[in-house]
Amino acid sequence: MVPPETSPFVVAPDIGTAYTALLESRVHGLFPHDYHVVHISEPVSSIDYDEFSIERSQWLEVVNTGETLGRFESYEFTDGTTGRYWVQDRIEELFAGLYATRLTAPRNQLDMIRGRLKQGNHGQTTNALLGQPYRLTPDLEKATEGKPLAPNIPCLVLLQFKPQRDKLHLYTTFRSQYIDTKCYGNLISLALLLADMCHQTGYEPGYLVETAHNSIFRNVGDARGLSSVLSDDPPKGTHSIS
Repeated sequence: MVPPETSPFVVAPDIGTAYTALLESRVHGLFPHDYHVVHISEPVSSIDYDEFSIERSQWLEVVNTGETLGRFESYEFTDGTTGRYWVQDRIEELFAGLYATRLTAPRNQLDMIRGRLKQGNHGQTTNALLGQPYRLTPDLEKATEGKPLAPNIPCLVLLQFKPQRDKLHLYTTFRSQYIDTKCYGNLISLALLLADMCHQTGYEPGYLVETAHNSIFRNVGDARGLSSVLSDDPPKGTHSIS
């Protein structure tokens, strides 16, 4: 049996609590793994809106960011960027950047999934509602060329929407992820995607599960500084690392 302090699993009700637990666990060496799994039971606050937007004023009302958002957004990283920049950068990446391009062209995978969800009648096909930003060409070709660095390969490689009765869950897989700069924003953007899918298909938001196979820091000093800032006034609620 793996001792709890060495487990790569984080379970929490909201995004901020889950992120803080993950960051602190890695910074303090509570699990020596290079991967992690985060389970957020209530990633979405509301799907009651008229029109979808990635503007901050709207997603603040939609996503259950937790009480760490203000401290994360105000943190200044050593390269001069702020947490607020990284959160919005991740949202734009999913809805208007590389991830969006891969999910909507040449065929719109998200539209196909929406169409199937609107049909209802859960069956075996609802276990296969997958969106894949990662492609054989050019991504795998770049990854197998032996270069020291192959740019513009998406870190998000898989989305799986899973309907269960009246709820819709979202499972996600990253081949690699920076915990300090990108993870919190990635979780927010994915919760926003889940919210909009529910808004358009009539499902209630379920849980969000993120797996990252290469869980690393962009800058160890930033990770330690950010962990200190977030833990000075821990967010309310409970979390577990199990």
